[in-house]
Amino acid sequence: MTRDAARPRPVYRVRQFLASLRPVITAEEWHTVAGWLTPSAGQLFERMSPRDQRHSLNVAETLVAGGHDQPDLLAAALLHDVAKSVQPGKRLRLRHRVVIVLLNAANPQWVKRLAGENPGSWRYPFYVYLNHPAMGAVLVEEAGCSPLTTELVRRHQVKLTAPPVGQVEELLLLLQSADDAN
Repeated sequence: MTRDAARPRPVYRVRQFLASLRPVITAEEWHTVAGWLTPSAGQLFERMSPRDQRHSLNVAETLVAGGHDQPDLLAAALLHDVAKSVQPGKRLRLRHRVVIVLLNAANPQWVKRLAGENPGSWRYPFYVYLNHPAMGAVLVEEAGCSPLTTELVRRHQVKLTAPPVGQVEELLLLLQSADDAN
């Protein structure tokens, strides 16, 4: 557990927000990303917002620090939120994320009620938030990522109700834990 994960959720969210205002990825980190992703998957990562790139890289670095360097897991860590920011005009912007965090804290059903499938609607960012795992899985599959990476992206917000069975679920728990810590 990271130091931030041990903090109360509001403190963690404030710290996360402040860090997201000026995300930085070093040249060395870009080189590392290039080693973890295929060229086409790397292009997807490059299209993500700097905020999502930083978050995703933090997730991958948390996994590596924990001794987990399975290539499909690291690719999923880098691309799990790809659908939140790669589609121009359909991105989940900071203002949407703040509203979503506040609504989820008050009543998670409110986000579901506000979601709308029409990309031109003000409700669409809520739809993207709720459906970004499936939308991201399509993007990573189209980029040529492995079936395992695609499945991890697709299921990264599905909470298991029983102990993990098999490699996919074991890796899924690792991804979720690292995502929650970041």
